[in-house]
Amino acid sequence: MVGLVRQQGVDSGRDRRQAVPGNSSSGRRAVFSDRIHAGQQLAGNLQQFTNDPSVVVLSISRGGAVVGSTVASALGPTTPHFYYVVRGIPSANIPRLSLGSVAGDGSVRIDTAVAKSVDIETPSGSSWLMQSIEMIDLEVCREQMQFYGGMPILSEMLQNKTLVVVDDGIESGDIMREAIMHLRHCYGESKIVVAVPVCLADLRRQLQRHVSLVVDVVSPVFVGSIARWYATGVVPSVAEQHALDAMFDGAGADSGFDAE
Repeated sequence: MVGLVRQQGVDSGRDRRQAVPGNSSSGRRAVFSDRIHAGQQLAGNLQQFTNDPSVVVLSISRGGAVVGSTVASALGPTTPHFYYVVRGIPSANIPRLSLGSVAGDGSVRIDTAVAKSVDIETPSGSSWLMQSIEMIDLEVCREQMQFYGGMPILSEMLQNKTLVVVDDGIESGDIMREAIMHLRHCYGESKIVVAVPVCLADLRRQLQRHVSLVVDVVSPVFVGSIARWYATGVVPSVAEQHALDAMFDGAGADSGFDAE
């Protein structure tokens, strides 16, 4: 069943929540003091999954990892949380065209219809495609290894589960769509729930057709940069940095948040 939870959303572009001072360069006041605050608000709309043994929280960005870790902690002390890296496989001649995706659990998705449209009849027979997948896999593994000291994600951890896919916001939706397509292809028996503090209203309606549930806190008609919804912007607060340090090793903990 496809559903929607938006207990505190907006469609008018104006937030009914009390604004948090800060982020004045964006031309508006932020809704969330930081991504921990956003995760707490989001967890309040996910209470139906509290202490559900089937739930696995997957964060698809570093900003999403802070939100996701907060959500997982609120849902229960045994709720697993993983940083789940998904990267598209760009076409050689049309970089914006994705031929599939590679994920941090080692899984690969190839869209055979798209591959045929660029004259790749047999993916395994294309040396260029196989080399591209190998290069992307190395990059993905390198990034995945920064999370919790390289704790692996095994396919059985995601099979027949409720996968709560978390980011710190959705504006263009490219990363989230890639993650959804990948999870649906590789873990078709699992239930997918998209959970984000901020989601563009039109995009939320599109996502509903492809997942079991979309949960957000605010859903304006215009999002702009995701960073503008946070008082801390792209620079981690002290609390956010502590959360990153606890989850990531080395450069992974020192990177700022995406500005999308």
